[in-house]
Amino acid sequence: MAEIENQALFAEFLYSGVASLKSHPDYKRRRKRNEMQPPSLQFSESYLDKIAAQVGISSSTLKSWIGQTGLKYVPGRVEDGKLFGVLWVVLKHSDMPIDWLVNVLGATSIPVFDNPTPDWVKACLRKAKVLLPNDMFGTPDDSEIDQVVERLFPESGAAVTSADVPSARFAAAGEKRAHVQHNLPTRWSNLFVGRKATLDILNKWLHSASPLCLITGWAGMGKSTIALEAAYACLGEARGEAANLAAPWPQISCAIWISADLKGMSYNYFLDTIAYQLGKVELLGRSENDKQFVVRNALANFSKNGTILLVVDNLDTSDRDILFFLANLPHGTKAIMTSRDHEQSLFQNVSRDLFTIPVGGLDQEDALYYLSQEIQYRLAISTEERKRENLRELLQSDKDILLQLVDATNGNPKALSLSIAYIADDVIPVQAFVREVQTVGYSLTSLFEYLFGHTWERCHANVKKLWMALPMFQTPPDERSWAAAAGLSRREFHQAVDQMRAYSLISTERSDEQLYYRAHQTMVLYGEHKLQEDAEFQAEARARWVDYYLDFIESRLGYHNLGHIYWKCLPGSDITPVKKEWPNLYKLLKWCEETGNDQYLTAFMLRLSHFLSRISLPLRIEFGLKAAEAAGRLNLKLTEALFRIDTVGWANYEIGRMEDGLDQIEQGLAIVQDGNWETARPDERQERDDMRSLGIQFKARYYVEIKRLDVAQSLLEQAMAIPSSPVIQQRAWLLKGNLEMLNQNYEQAMISLEEANRVSLTYGGEKSIESFYLLGVAYIHLGQYEKAQEAFESFLYDRSKAHQIELIYYEYGMAQLLAAKKRTLDAINMLVSVLNRIHSWEPGIRIYPEVKMFHDRLLENFPTA
Repeated sequence: MAEIENQALFAEFLYSGVASLKSHPDYKRRRKRNEMQPPSLQFSESYLDKIAAQVGISSSTLKSWIGQTGLKYVPGRVEDGKLFGVLWVVLKHSDMPIDWLVNVLGATSIPVFDNPTPDWVKACLRKAKVLLPNDMFGTPDDSEIDQVVERLFPESGAAVTSADVPSARFAAAGEKRAHVQHNLPTRWSNLFVGRKATLDILNKWLHSASPLCLITGWAGMGKSTIALEAAYACLGEARGEAANLAAPWPQISCAIWISADLKGMSYNYFLDTIAYQLGKVELLGRSENDKQFVVRNALANFSKNGTILLVVDNLDTSDRDILFFLANLPHGTKAIMTSRDHEQSLFQNVSRDLFTIPVGGLDQEDALYYLSQEIQYRLAISTEERKRENLRELLQSDKDILLQLVDATNGNPKALSLSIAYIADDVIPVQAFVREVQTVGYSLTSLFEYLFGHTWERCHANVKKLWMALPMFQTPPDERSWAAAAGLSRREFHQAVDQMRAYSLISTERSDEQLYYRAHQTMVLYGEHKLQEDAEFQAEARARWVDYYLDFIESRLGYHNLGHIYWKCLPGSDITPVKKEWPNLYKLLKWCEETGNDQYLTAFMLRLSHFLSRISLPLRIEFGLKAAEAAGRLNLKLTEALFRIDTVGWANYEIGRMEDGLDQIEQGLAIVQDGNWETARPDERQERDDMRSLGIQFKARYYVEIKRLDVAQSLLEQAMAIPSSPVIQQRAWLLKGNLEMLNQNYEQAMISLEEANRVSLTYGGEKSIESFYLLGVAYIHLGQYEKAQEAFESFLYDRSKAHQIELIYYEYGMAQLLAAKKRTLDAINMLVSVLNRIHSWEPGIRIYPEVKMFHDRLLENFPTA
């Protein structure tokens, strides 16, 4: 119960809020006919009746609270759940400011922050008990609470709608908008010509309520470039005609570029890209079914800060799941799509309004200007005098000849660019080229094939190698990966790349100070066709492609001083470079699986298993099982046991699938305990002992989970009696410390856990979440708070790049520390963050029930009066 310390102020402030709902559409007085009375009799329900009903009190009680029956009837105390219920109803349906909430509570015994924070307001509103849609009384939904808090604290990132504040929506032309999150690729050229009418239409659509816009047209017409220019214009970086429109470009809060890039666009990749840009990296690799709902909710929540613009490049009719997702975008999200397919082909089975912008070739004047600029650009970068002379002749050609070239290519910018490169290479004079194209009557598709075919015949062998290697990548490659797959030295690579640029085959984009090479899909498809024709090169290139990524992973994840590659790649280094290559690595893993390449699949999973524990435990389980089966077919018994015991068994435990995990561990133990095979090699004997010890340790963990601590202790002693390497001993000490903590022997637990960390230092030091988390909890129980915080921070390699599983354990540990320091409200807010992370990452994670129980216990005992 909350004491009313100043009845007059309490009633005055509460009345002002309640009365603000008198004219609200949901609370206006409506006369209704009582079914139990004669037709001539009616009754009315006042706004006070409706508010009281939502909170579960009588209207007379509410009237006494707000002083309508006189100050002497204002109660001396009220039930806090019902009071917060009234406050919730007012804040949800009115525009009362945060000061009003502070003033009402300030007249009671409820503690009030001098400088109220969003977290404090959330904690208050979570105490509200109101009538829910299921006709039960309970706490409002967290998403509704978040919306109210964002209104009360707009400076913390809450959305200010464009309708309310026009200046927040529009900015002056050319004004760069700060703090707009985006992943737009760098512009592919310094040249953007014409398209004013198209850009004007696109700008008007962006200001409309329509959520979907399709830019459609033939390959090479510039659909992607137009979409990219529009997105940059919304960031305040308009150029060319985009900067000269009458209406300003709308302001957005986030721009997300999702492109088919080199090899199509999977639904998983589509969802992963959105998740990554919205800070949901923990979703990478999870099932599509789970992921799609979380991504949609993330878009809805993020859009409260302003419009989100998705640019989905190069869609086709096979992308059914993506199209369905786009057809059901949440409010506040708009999508620009580009496709060669018509709207009827794309959305034939989906009912959703679609704004379509067909894009044709450049008009004559724009095309001539584009030709002039493109020729001058090639003159500037060309070093061969013969080509420079051909380009000068082309630049000085009669206007009618150039217009014939424009007509022959239908004003297609990509075809014009390829034609200039083709003519400059002295293959054919411009007049002859125009006549040939006009005589044959090429379609744009056949024109590209014609141009690519002649270019292929004339280009250097190293250019052909790069061209054929490009389709193997999912996303634009960098120099090292592309050169490695093609089998070229650095010098050969750059010579070939220069020629590809001269032929207008590729463009570059820069990301995180790294240069990547992008190509038009028509060029990639031609390269793939050639790759299929050259079986020998394809086999060699794929082998080099695989070897490059094996070395790439090992060089960036092989942190520990251990002989076995699996343990060498334990967590301990920055995984950001590997995460950036994840689309290509995932494609490679799928290729290994689809082609039945067991040797490469096992090799990759020996290096990637621990990486996947920070990215996606379900994906670690999926590919760990496939790798175990592959190792079995290769008769690599110890490798199969390793995958089953650690890669799959441990990961199942972590997401709460204890029985599945135990089953895999038992299968792994059966392999290493099989007396039908022996080995004379000392390293294999050691590995076999390691797997026996680890498997028995993990069996003990199962019994810890089901509270059979006596059985777990016996198994641990059995495991520790087996001679094992330091990396296995470290895990045994961890389990020992855990058991001692469960028995509340915190002093001895601290000793065991510190020993686990000491052992790990012998091979480089593990940044194990479990070891430092448990040690931190032990320190809390021993009152060593500074050491506890230091322990929790130890497994964060980089706080700004931390992964969800790291943040879950870190914040849970810090919540326990805050609670121990009697900072209960801060602890509760931290636990809410932990629970939200768990729900978005893996709801079945083993630690969830413990976190939820701790949160509920603190909330129940939190003083409100």
